[in-house]
Amino acid sequence: MRKETFVRTMSDHDPGGRSVPALEPTVSRPRSSERRRLQQSFFFGVANGGLLLLGDALIHPVLVLTVFVSQLTERGLLVGLVPAMSVSLWFLPQAIAAAFVEGRRRQLPWATWGGIVRALAIAILAAVVLAHGVGPSPTLLTVFFVCYAVYNLAAGFAFVPLVELTARAVPPDRRGFFFSQRNLWGAVLSLAAGFAVQRALVFGEAGFAVLFAASFAALSLAAYTTLWIVERPVPPRPRSFASWVAELPRLLARRPVRRFLVFRSLLALSTIADPFFVVYAQRVLGLPAETVGFYLALSALARILANPLWGWVVQHWGNRQLLQLATLVRVFMPLVALGIQPILGWEHLVPRLDDPQQVVLVTFAFVFVAYGVTLSAQMLANFTAVLELAHPEERPTLVGVTNTILGVVALVPMLGGLVVDRFGYSAVFALALALSLLALLASGLLPASRRQPA
Repeated sequence: MRKETFVRTMSDHDPGGRSVPALEPTVSRPRSSERRRLQQSFFFGVANGGLLLLGDALIHPVLVLTVFVSQLTERGLLVGLVPAMSVSLWFLPQAIAAAFVEGRRRQLPWATWGGIVRALAIAILAAVVLAHGVGPSPTLLTVFFVCYAVYNLAAGFAFVPLVELTARAVPPDRRGFFFSQRNLWGAVLSLAAGFAVQRALVFGEAGFAVLFAASFAALSLAAYTTLWIVERPVPPRPRSFASWVAELPRLLARRPVRRFLVFRSLLALSTIADPFFVVYAQRVLGLPAETVGFYLALSALARILANPLWGWVVQHWGNRQLLQLATLVRVFMPLVALGIQPILGWEHLVPRLDDPQQVVLVTFAFVFVAYGVTLSAQMLANFTAVLELAHPEERPTLVGVTNTILGVVALVPMLGGLVVDRFGYSAVFALALALSLLALLASGLLPASRRQPA
């Protein structure tokens, strides 16, 4: 009710041509109402982003769900399918969402219902795991993939109206700060999630049910906070689906958009080894299951510390340099994974180590530090880089279409499971290294960023 009161006050206020003294309270009231509206939207928008990232971190596709699926099946292809789904099924529905919500007067209902559906999908998964436990089971594996598919499809659909809702609720001069605050508090909550994962997995199978239930709670709160973002409804701009489709070739023919898509496609392909870093650490390097929580917390801490640095890079150098530096850091992930076993196999070094297992734990941690640093940059660029390419009237379309194309590309890394099954972990790490270097070269094609004032 309070939110609707703000909207009606702003829309119904009409001076009616009256001559009002400069200091009359009726003049200052709209300004005060506008300020409260912005503060409310800013607070609940940041809370929404933080809770969504918390819910996702508790069921992290690379660090938690790959371990969960590896306990249900030995097939590397299915383990690799988890992070591929988390990216591709999140991206794929966004073009449909853009065509559906573009030009509509209200975005809030679509963003809210998408959040509710994704929360319910994880609630069902938590209930099934709690009832049946964790172990090799085709039924549980099927339930997991169905629920996780619904979760990501709903999240991807909701992303487009949520971005447009934010653009309407937060003025352009506050959006950079707004998104950096979402990322910052999301990283802080993800750090807490890392410790929660570490504690939960000590309890074995029951820990996964706890993590799914906690994720459901966080996602439900996120859906609730969406309702408190005060949207400024705009006049509807009806547009047929045929005219929307006819406009796509012109949009995608723009050189900056094409170059951005080439780079982001190569960067997406370079994640082919991401699902297997933590599985490799457990199955080959012999690290215990609870190290997953430690690495998740370390990744979240790296995101927190990197966030102000990346913000400074965008502010002073632009999105192009942000993406180039993030890609350079990503190169180190497969490098560390490829180098750790040869170093430990060096006969002159191992006898001098007091605790080789501790050395493995610390050395392999650099993989997840690099992962957190690059994730922080990519999350910032996902908003700032695409919005920089888009004109205001084509914003939902460009966001939706580019992300859908990337969703198709993101299906390819699941083939990393086939590479592991046939050639081993070293092969998939070497392939990831080659693709990361290609992405780094392609980053030189990115359009020059529009400089922000220092």
